[in-house]
Amino acid sequence: MGTKLFVGNLSYAITEQELREAFAQNGRTVQSVRIALDRETQRPRGFAFVELATDADADAAIAQWNGQMLSGRSIFVEKAQERVPGAPRPAPRPRPFGAPGGGPGGPPRGPGGPPRGPGSPPRGPGGFRSGPRYPMASAEINKEEQRRRTSRPEKAADKKRKGEGRPEEKERGKWRWDGNDDY
Repeated sequence: MGTKLFVGNLSYAITEQELREAFAQNGRTVQSVRIALDRETQRPRGFAFVELATDADADAAIAQWNGQMLSGRSIFVEKAQERVPGAPRPAPRPRPFGAPGGGPGGPPRGPGGPPRGPGSPPRGPGGFRSGPRYPMASAEINKEEQRRRTSRPEKAADKKRKGEGRPEEKERGKWRWDGNDDY
């Protein structure tokens, strides 16, 4: 059995044949290539496992391909970690610079879109507008609500509070107890 490599940050359009050809350069023997697919959509998940015949071939492939461009993406190559079924997953690796979620630089991330000029409204999390959609209408509703509350303070005092009633009676389930110990 050979050495299995994890290849991450792959282009979603890459095929197993392209990966096999890339890792077979310089006379390396590729035993198997498996691109991970999403269970529901059957689309590639952006990573694969490549099994090479020897440890020397695996080390050479890591040295050649880790951080290099393949199909327009800077790929990440390391020896695959054996995972025992039911065991917790390993901690996430630091991402390379320019990769989504990585360090500074790289293309803009998220649905924010292209840079916007001065004077355009600020965007909240996820690139969506922050604040109320119709700010004037919202402010008028709040003023109206406040005016209603302050104009009739006696209504608020008239509402019965929970636990009020005759002070000598106390609720005990369905039965009332008047404080008298006579049965």
